[in-house]
Parts: sequence; C-alpha cells; structure tokens
Amino acid sequence: MTIKETTVTSIGDRATYLVIDWSLLGTWKRVNVDLTNGKAPSEVRSMKRLMKSESVSSMSKLKYRVKKLLRMYSLNSLFRQGVYVVPLEYVQHVDSELQAALTELESIKKSLKDEWEDVIEEAKERLGDYFNASDYCSAESASKQFSLVYRYMPIDATPDILKHVAADVYKADLERSKKEIKKELQAFQDNLRLTLLGIIDNMRATLTKPDGDKRVFGKRFFKRLDEFLETFNMKNLSDDGALANVVAQLREVSNGTDVMALKSSIDVQVALDTSLLRIGNAMATMLQDEGRAIDLS
Repeated sequence: MTIKETTVTSIGDRATYLVIDWSLLGTWKRVNVDLTNGKAPSEVRSMKRLMKSESVSSMSKLKYRVKKLLRMYSLNSLFRQGVYVVPLEYVQHVDSELQAALTELESIKKSLKDEWEDVIEEAKERLGDYFNASDYCSAESASKQFSLVYRYMPIDATPDILKHVAADVYKADLERSKKEIKKELQAFQDNLRLTLLGIIDNMRATLTKPDGDKRVFGKRFFKRLDEFLETFNMKNLSDDGALANVVAQLREVSNGTDVMALKSSIDVQVALDTSLLRIGNAMATMLQDEGRAIDLS
C-alpha cells in the first residue's frame, strides 16, 4: 500500500516524537584473567560482577515498565534508538506515567545511597582478590548515574525561519523530511501488520496444541489481541485501510467468542481457530502482495 501524501503532510498534527535517554549504573567490569587458551584477548574476555543491589534491580524493572508502556502507546521511530512516535491522544497518559517513573526514580536513588556501604562490603567478600576499592565511587556519585530524561519534539521540524533566510535550503530540507516521514510511516505499517500476524499465530499455536498439552484460555489468552485492537485506531498513523478491515474482522471474532465456552468446548476452539486461520492467511497474502522482503515465518 502506497502511503498517501495527505497522510505524510498531516503526521505532525497527529503525533509527536518522544525522546528518552536513560543512564544506568554499570555493574560489570572486565578483569585481567588469562582464560584465553591462546586466543587473542579481544576474542575472549573475563568479567567480574561489581555489585548486587536491590536498587539496581528496581531500576531495571522501572525501565522495563516504561518500555512496556511505550510498546503499548507508541511506535518506534527510525530516527534512532530511544525515539518514539506517540499519537497525540496518548501523550497525556504517557506523560503522566513518565512523571510517576521520575518520582519512583528518586526513591530508587535514595535507596541506593542507603544501601551503598552494604553493597560494597558484599562485593568485597564475594570478589575476594578481584575486589578493587577504586571501582566504587561515592554513594552520591553512584545515585547520580541513575537518570531518566525525556522531551517531546515536533515531527515536521524544518524551521520556518529558513524560508526567509535560505529558501533553497528550506525547500530541500522539506523534501528530505517528507521522504523520511514516508519511510517511517511505511515501517509503522509493516510493523503493525507483522505484530498482528504474530499475535494470530501465537493464538493459533495455543488452539492447535496436541491433545493432552495444557491450553490456557480466558482473559490472558486474548490479552495481546485486546491491547492491539484497543490502540490500533490511534497507532494506525499510516492510514492502513487494508489492516483496518482485518482489525474489524478480528473485533467481530473476539466479541463473538464466549470465553467461558472456549475453555471447555472443542467446537468453540475449532471455530475460533478456523476464523483466525482464514484471517491470518489473508494477512499473509496481503503482505506478500505488497512485494516487500518480509519474513513471515
């Protein structure tokens, strides 16, 4: 499907870039131990774990939750890692969650400072001869290495001032910007299609498990599909009409499936699998007809 020009030019009114930068405390360091067996040191390395810390674990969990949030309510930008495209309808919710994450981060930093001496003592005992006091900074410095910084940026970012001081540059950058936006919109379309196809395949894998294998149905079974259907209209920034038709079919299938009966009725399971197979095959054909090199396996 070719991305429409109106879709390209209106993206700035429908979504914004969200740039997120994380800073974490390093917990591993290379040590000089000859375990290379004749191999070059650049090919075989030995590492020591500098610390075991509840605060470090909490920071990792916080980062995971933020990534999960953004997976639900945004699309990954091609611009660079850490840049997301957030539909404007989700900005308020995403920002509220990010503010809560910043508040939690301050609590984690305080906990790290409180436990820092114990962390170093544990490392000293655990590492033995490999312990080096110079590997550890002060508690205050360590806590400052934990950070989360984010900001929003407009998607159509060619500065208007260029129009008056360098018209040729403005025109050239505008064209480059349109090409990059079109490329991103195409990537969003492909990603949404492949994500939905993967969800369908996973549901069918459960439905078609051999007799005797555990099949888990209920709300968890529909969780990923429900999340996709819930956010699709806002995340469909490429205006993918073909995928919108598939989503409409899946909504009918999902709403028409009795969750309680699904757990116990083979007929209901077979009927759902048949519907998902039909829709999945149609999606695979749709992707192949696009003529793109997409791995459908």
